[in-house]
Amino acid sequence: AHAPGVVRAGTLVVAPPRDTNEIDRFAARTSGHARVDEGQIAALEPDLAGRFRKGLFFAGEGHVDPRAAMRALVESLREAGVELRFGADGSALGPEAGVVVDCRGFAARPDLPELRGVRGEMIRVRISEVRLTRPVRFLHPRIPLYVVPRRDGEYMIGATMIESADKGAVTVRSALEMLGAAYALHPAFGEAEILEMSADVRPAYPDNEPRIVERVGRIFVNGFYRHGFLLAPAFAKRAATLAFERAEDRVAI
Repeated sequence: AHAPGVVRAGTLVVAPPRDTNEIDRFAARTSGHARVDEGQIAALEPDLAGRFRKGLFFAGEGHVDPRAAMRALVESLREAGVELRFGADGSALGPEAGVVVDCRGFAARPDLPELRGVRGEMIRVRISEVRLTRPVRFLHPRIPLYVVPRRDGEYMIGATMIESADKGAVTVRSALEMLGAAYALHPAFGEAEILEMSADVRPAYPDNEPRIVERVGRIFVNGFYRHGFLLAPAFAKRAATLAFERAEDRVAI
């Protein structure tokens, strides 16, 4: 409702012909899907015609470009009169700052020692020979990945999940595995132009579920792991409600 570019075209899940049992395993762990055969896969994504016999289609899912969404949200806040300061040391804010909602992710670990880091890596490519209209999840038994279409022939390929807080660059092994799996999804990805390789650390609690925690005079919103854009609106509403309540408490005092 607040950012452009949300596409609601569902998600297609496929697996290599010799590993179609992965489809059954994934179906057993999820809901909201319909099973699709080779013809239905071709109707959904013509460029995958003849490549996969079985799949799952999650019609209710959507996708968004997070960077474009963030830019739009920042601009709308500025237009509403909000002052944004980037590069400031939020950890140095004291009681004089009033109510502080802390959303620093893994950087907040000194105050939230139960957080752990889960490293994720992604590759952004551009190719005109492949035209996908929705995210495609490829259930390779060793290197599962997903490919998400962006604008102008760009695709985001992800993503690794490594139990590590290392923020270093994408490793050779991860790059080879992700690109190899993309090639297995469609050989034309072998001719794609690599635009970016990047890595970062996702903050996660032991149960992989996000939380709102009040501690050391702050409201911490953290632990989003891989659920950030999915759950952020609901958690933002809860955090804002709590922040206004705390602001009223301060005024009353």
